[in-house]
Amino acid sequence: MPIASLTQTPSRVSAAHRAIAAVFFCNGLGFASWVSRIPAVRDGIGLGEGELGTALFALAAGAIVAFRLSAKGADILGTRMQLLLAAALYCFALPQPALVGSHISLAVTLFVFGAANGAVDVTMNALGVEVERQAGRPVMSSLHGMWSAGGLSGAVLGSLAAHQGLPPAVHLTLVAVLLAGVMLAVRPSLPEASPAHDTPAAKGRPDATMLLLGTMALCAFLVEGAMADWSAVLLRDTLSTSEAVAPWGYAAFAVAMTAMRFAGDRVTLKFGAVGVLRFGNLLGAVALAAALFTQSLAITLFAFVLAGASLAIVAPVVFATAGRRSRTTPGHGIALVASVGYAGFLLGPPVIGWIASLAGLGTAFGLLVVLMAALAAMSGQLREQ
Repeated sequence: MPIASLTQTPSRVSAAHRAIAAVFFCNGLGFASWVSRIPAVRDGIGLGEGELGTALFALAAGAIVAFRLSAKGADILGTRMQLLLAAALYCFALPQPALVGSHISLAVTLFVFGAANGAVDVTMNALGVEVERQAGRPVMSSLHGMWSAGGLSGAVLGSLAAHQGLPPAVHLTLVAVLLAGVMLAVRPSLPEASPAHDTPAAKGRPDATMLLLGTMALCAFLVEGAMADWSAVLLRDTLSTSEAVAPWGYAAFAVAMTAMRFAGDRVTLKFGAVGVLRFGNLLGAVALAAALFTQSLAITLFAFVLAGASLAIVAPVVFATAGRRSRTTPGHGIALVASVGYAGFLLGPPVIGWIASLAGLGTAFGLLVVLMAALAAMSGQLREQ
């Protein structure tokens, strides 16, 4: 790991670290705030599960478009400026889905929100890498932990807002104003990413190992995306909970994921990545299957806790393995696995909606059981050669 540049004092690097950590937290807070009010927005428009799944696909499509354009935008504007512009669009777009009155308009607003979220995601990770380079030590795991902490906070605030009868439009507007204020406060401390250097060798065809690691990331992120957008709906519809209780599902998932992301390095060092992933995901799959069979709120929340804890370390471990085993550069291996994984995060929610419209939401969540079992089966690929 390179040492911090001599032009960057420790205090400036520390300030940049805090600033980008705040961005990660805000992104998680905003996204979870939207997730927590999905049932209310759906009921307000009167959408079926298939229609909601299609609208969520528009969010995924917007993010995919943003992923493709972000690299070019950063070359023209600079990564820091692109983050600020994307964050401004994010804050504007966050309350818009709660202000519409039709299926089409919801899809359009979610496309814009997804594009803004995708652009923020790409650029904040790029600046996180820059902070890591300047600091001379790993910080990315803790930054993703901050995103999870933001998600937990958003779920809790969403539950409180629903309990108080606060309309989704008012709730999400207040959150957007808060996020805009934080971005203005941290703006002076945000770093600028170093210029990219093209590596021709990194453009070769990926090998089977990289594709398998990408498949593991795809499975994990698909489950995470589905839990984010559909856990509240599952509790509300299948378990007949109140609107205030419905966000508890994602809150339980986010609490466990946040805790494990901050503790994941110590856990895998002590027990080994293969054992932790294999046992954790197998246990999570069994618990989630039991929750779907019993339709018990307590068992379901416990299963969500196990799912969050077991999935939390998949991305860090898989990305690190891809970096070590890449035949070109570590960055190329990580980029390939991450791009495949994020596709699962984006496509998971609409896939669950489409399956639910055909066979019911409980059956759709059965797909998550299969994916977690697959992760347990594939975990042996992480064993050092």
